[in-house]
Amino acid sequence: MTLGLRSRMMVTAVAAAAAALLAVHFLAEPELRRRALDQTRSTLLAEARLTARVVEDGLARGAGASELDPLVDEAARGQEVRVTIVALGGRVLADSEVSGPDLDRLENHADRPEVKEALATGTGVSLRHSATVGRDLLYAAVPVRHAGRTVGVARVALSLRAFEEQVAELRRATAFALLLAFGMAALLSFGLTASLARPLGEIMEAARQFAAGNLGARIRVRRSDELGELARILNFSADQLQERLAEIARERARIEAILSAMEDGVLAVDHRGNVLLANQALLRGLDLKEPVGRHYVEVIRQREVGGLIEEVLRTGERRLAEVEILHRKRVYAIAAVPFPGAEGSPPGAVLTFHDATERRRLDRIRRDFVANASHELRTPLTSIRGFVEALEDGAVKEPDNAERFLGKIRTHADRMAALVEDLLELSRLESGERPPRWEEVLPSEIVEDVVTSFSGLAGRKRVALKRVDDGAPTVVADADRLRRILENLVENAVKYTPEGGRVEVASGPGAAGGAVVEVRDNGPGIGTEHLPRIFERFYRVDKARSRELGGTGLGLAIVKHLAEGMGAQVTVESEVGKGSRFFVTVPAGREHTPA
Repeated sequence: MTLGLRSRMMVTAVAAAAAALLAVHFLAEPELRRRALDQTRSTLLAEARLTARVVEDGLARGAGASELDPLVDEAARGQEVRVTIVALGGRVLADSEVSGPDLDRLENHADRPEVKEALATGTGVSLRHSATVGRDLLYAAVPVRHAGRTVGVARVALSLRAFEEQVAELRRATAFALLLAFGMAALLSFGLTASLARPLGEIMEAARQFAAGNLGARIRVRRSDELGELARILNFSADQLQERLAEIARERARIEAILSAMEDGVLAVDHRGNVLLANQALLRGLDLKEPVGRHYVEVIRQREVGGLIEEVLRTGERRLAEVEILHRKRVYAIAAVPFPGAEGSPPGAVLTFHDATERRRLDRIRRDFVANASHELRTPLTSIRGFVEALEDGAVKEPDNAERFLGKIRTHADRMAALVEDLLELSRLESGERPPRWEEVLPSEIVEDVVTSFSGLAGRKRVALKRVDDGAPTVVADADRLRRILENLVENAVKYTPEGGRVEVASGPGAAGGAVVEVRDNGPGIGTEHLPRIFERFYRVDKARSRELGGTGLGLAIVKHLAEGMGAQVTVESEVGKGSRFFVTVPAGREHTPA
């Protein structure tokens, strides 16, 4: 079972106190024993001197054992000491433990260490075993002096058992004092740990909250000591960290918003080629699924892109390339630059993918337009130049040829004028120079006007031209644009429909309250391979026949731009040998038109 902080602090404090007190106890005991021995020795010497004074007169008179022995017994009565009086020659004159005949049988004490030392130095002390009483004794002896001369030795002995009892008593007193000190130390540690454990517990709990991500937790600062300072530092650190994380989150949100708003795709990889980031534009454009964390080879299976990444990772230099992504059938202009890696790691690479498909298409259209316009203009110019040269060479003097040549020149000039006019019209439509004029329009009325205006051309070509009214509703549109759209479509239908054919113009209701106008014929039709490009400028299904009929190749391109400018849509259905059907879908109101 794990102890709590307060318990650990208290156990530590109590253990430290116990160790200190035990050390004091074991270190102090020898000193106590020494001091007790010194005190006992001093006491015995004092008693020996007192005894010497008592027997001084008797020894000086030469008193025998019968006189001295009672004095010694009286001196030792009530005490645990042995008192002995020794003559200068070493004979024992009196002893508190031995009397009568036994006294005469005692050994001579002249060679006893304490006796010899007392006679030599004035005091003698010895610790040894006594053969007389059969136990260890501590001896203290002093000389007995009378009238300036030494007349004997007074010796006092104490049993070591009594000394040990005194030492034991001191040890018990010391142990009791130490136990009392230990108890007081335990109480103090309990009180001190109570005051320290609570703030430390609060600090630890706050630290756990910080580690768990709750940077809003705070420590209540109640102290002004080191713990209080630690709490203030932790609170300040949490404030700073919270502020920095918030700033990082805001910066990350800004970056993500920027990346999400970008039309260009962005891909970032580390030095190993693992994808770190891919924005929404890239995910949509390349149809990627969860690329982050995977190697770029798994994400973009395109050799050119992989080579570009590897070159940037190897050289650390900017690289540019234009790559066609085959599975998406799109072209991207890619810029790859080094990308700072994590601290201590090599740099990665970041790539931007700019969709250049439309630009390539426009470049192709522009090239085709220049080539087609040049070709369309070159043919009539060459013809005009040829007829002019013929006239200059003398044909002007031949009335029949001159008139015929001038007619050809006018025809080609009119064709060039029509081509230039169509080009200007297309340019105005693309630039938005002529915005739509909105008004309520009944499609059937415009259909009737267009059919009436082309009835003469249809009659000359012996093509049946009729209109069909299926109840088209009134719509908000540009009547002039709608009329020009239908004129273009009807003129093409009449021109390309062979003699004996028919052309119908039908108007009826469309989706969401709109209207649909259909121009259908039973002419030669259009091959399916031409349908996707039929509204491109200068695109002709049958170039020779188109020029023969005087077409510029811009009519359907103008139709498309006229329709898109007012929110309408033009589509075509056709089958070779069965004719064509052009549909003009007009929305109900202006709210359906593009902004």
